[in-house]
Amino acid sequence: MPVKVLLILILLAGLVPLLRLALQSRVAWKRRLQGRSCVDETTFWSIGGITQAVQLRGWNEANPLLLYVHGGPGMPAMPFGHAFQSEWERHFTIVHWDQRVTGKTLCANGIETGLGLKDFAEDGVDLVRQLQQRFPGRPIGIIGHSWGTAIAIRMLQAAPELFAGYLAIGQVSDFLAAERYGYETVLAEARRRGAAALVTSLTRFPNYPAGKSLSQASLSAVRAAEVKLGFGHHCKQSVTFKLLWLAFVSPDYRWSDLMKLANSKAQSACLDIALSELPQFFVSAAGVAVQCPVLMVGGSFDLFTPTPAAREFFETIHAPEKKFLEVVELAHFGPLEDAPLFDRIVIGEFLPMIVNHTASHARSKG
Repeated sequence: MPVKVLLILILLAGLVPLLRLALQSRVAWKRRLQGRSCVDETTFWSIGGITQAVQLRGWNEANPLLLYVHGGPGMPAMPFGHAFQSEWERHFTIVHWDQRVTGKTLCANGIETGLGLKDFAEDGVDLVRQLQQRFPGRPIGIIGHSWGTAIAIRMLQAAPELFAGYLAIGQVSDFLAAERYGYETVLAEARRRGAAALVTSLTRFPNYPAGKSLSQASLSAVRAAEVKLGFGHHCKQSVTFKLLWLAFVSPDYRWSDLMKLANSKAQSACLDIALSELPQFFVSAAGVAVQCPVLMVGGSFDLFTPTPAAREFFETIHAPEKKFLEVVELAHFGPLEDAPLFDRIVIGEFLPMIVNHTASHARSKG
């Protein structure tokens, strides 16, 4: 390697940490919380017998709590929250939790094996009970995104009395039927656009997701095509770059945490969990009865968790109040696609549901 090139690489290697520090400082300044009543902490809690990372942020600790159950598995929301939750923090204490085999919790514990949906749901309920002790009397709403909606439903089944509202974004439903719908839709669109490389990739799995055609390779091929054609993030084909950039500038993630987002062994382990658990989800979840209001949001362009399938699952839910919002020009990534829209949904639609439910519950107990 020429000496000049080597010197340039060394210089860049030294500048990148400084650049990241400057960008992190800028984000931290923009989202700073001030006042005696604010909450701003990122720590490790003992959850389910291991240490797991939890972040609390909000302007007033007297506000309701809002637990964000991230998707994946293995895709944390904590390093991306600074891009969409600033307005939420004025009305809620936002709780992010890095699940097992994810982000900071992965850093602390390594890759665990033998995990199932039940383990994640039990962890979630354990966390919520601890939140109740920390913030007595505060109503707790739960947001589930993608894989996180499966965890959230299991939590609502296990301990319905803990929750004042459920907001689903990209609800998991009949996984196999949804995957077939997504496959057929993206393949037809690839053919319509003349995307020969995508057609070739997809047609390697003509029976997807039936039988042995459901694998890490086939799921990855289908997701890659969906992202490429705007069915993941409707406005950005380079959604992976967007997420990595948001994590890069996040003050909440150290370099070691950041590297875990690209840990191929952890990603493989998470895919195995999803492929093992999600095909059975609908059978035990359809017809679930919950004690709190439900607000479900589906994007018209979402093929990761297609809205027609999510709506079918929604119709089976028994709740004191429920509402389905289908959003045109939205795909799968919810507030990361349109933060102002989700400000209106979370603050204008979901918060009143929580407040009204909490007041009604208090009256019934009185």
